[in-house]
Amino acid sequence: MTPEEYERWMIRNCARCGRRASKSAEWSDGPICRTCYERAMRVRGRCLSCGTDRLLPGRDTDGTPICRDCAGIARDFFCDRCGFEGLLVGGRRCEHCTLADTLAHLLDDGTGRVAPAFLPLVKTLLKMDRPKSRLIWLRNPNVARLLQGLATGSIPLTHDALHQETPWRTVTHLRDLLMDSGVLPRLDRQLILYQRWLTERLATIEEPEHRQLLRHFATWHQMRRLRAKAEKTPLGRSQTNHTSRKSPRPVPSLHGSPAKDVPSGSASRPTSTPGTPRAWPPAVRPSHSCGGA
Repeated sequence: MTPEEYERWMIRNCARCGRRASKSAEWSDGPICRTCYERAMRVRGRCLSCGTDRLLPGRDTDGTPICRDCAGIARDFFCDRCGFEGLLVGGRRCEHCTLADTLAHLLDDGTGRVAPAFLPLVKTLLKMDRPKSRLIWLRNPNVARLLQGLATGSIPLTHDALHQETPWRTVTHLRDLLMDSGVLPRLDRQLILYQRWLTERLATIEEPEHRQLLRHFATWHQMRRLRAKAEKTPLGRSQTNHTSRKSPRPVPSLHGSPAKDVPSGSASRPTSTPGTPRAWPPAVRPSHSCGGA
């Protein structure tokens, strides 16, 4: 179909919102755009024309929602699997059934069934409102990769393993869902973000000795202190920001001698917080002082 043909046959002024757009249906009140179509698929109640309690996608002459039979809509909206009347996606199946199928596929442990450890996650996601938003999230290639890796065991089901995965925003949201559903033990959110910052910070350090020093200092001093505080009360962002600024940073010599490690409070400070690890400063910054010059 050429653009001219598409414009001629598919583009219309929506009978409900008046917007000129591609039509998703042609009902008794006129052409319906996709936005109004999906909105109509969420209107439920008692039809004022026949008294039936069901989906009300149609409109009477006064604009009152009515059922498809009373509106003269030929198409039905019943799920072929469960019989629910509503928005159909994925081959005449409702959002709930389509979401269940998608999760079963992504969380298959290789036996044709959902990995037992993830059954609580499946239950949590299926209980959420607006399953279509979950379906859109599951279409993200990174989400699919993470779920399949966790289900098959190629990614260990641990907080430490998730610290190594990217992108961090996707991992953070998935981790929250895993904790909310009881699949992973709950950890303090600020502590998790600090661990993410530490992983990315270590990756920027080229000098092995300094990288080892920072890892040792953060693991045995800073992380132990933060965990102890998190057990008593939730950490604040200011606490993890302060901890990140106290991490050792190398200061290069003006005469080319090996860099030595000093607390970061005496060097340039990070410009970001553990909550936004997108533009971390480099491991080594040149000194702006001129010594005795």
